[in-house]
Amino acid sequence: MEDMLKTDFDALAGRLERDRFAERLLFKLGAKRRARLGIVAFASGLGAAVAASQFTSMVAALAPALAETPPEMDAAGVSPHLLAAFILAGALAATALVLRQDF
Repeated sequence: MEDMLKTDFDALAGRLERDRFAERLLFKLGAKRRARLGIVAFASGLGAAVAASQFTSMVAALAPALAETPPEMDAAGVSPHLLAAFILAGALAATALVLRQDF
């Protein structure tokens, strides 16, 4: 009797070990993270496409202002191009901080 029970329990334990329950559960739990990543990637791509379509008109509107350097900025050694680069770097850093908190 004891040998029969041991054989049955071993057979059931072997079947449960091959069930891959943990892998399936982790895959399902990771689905929310993957969905969030997909949504953020889609929104980023859409935002980049909109920004790229507006970039030429923005540069055309700002070109005269960037070409003229006020005397105060020229005396301080700060160019408008450098300020524009700092503003873009700040925007990228803020975006990176927001994305870091999501993942």
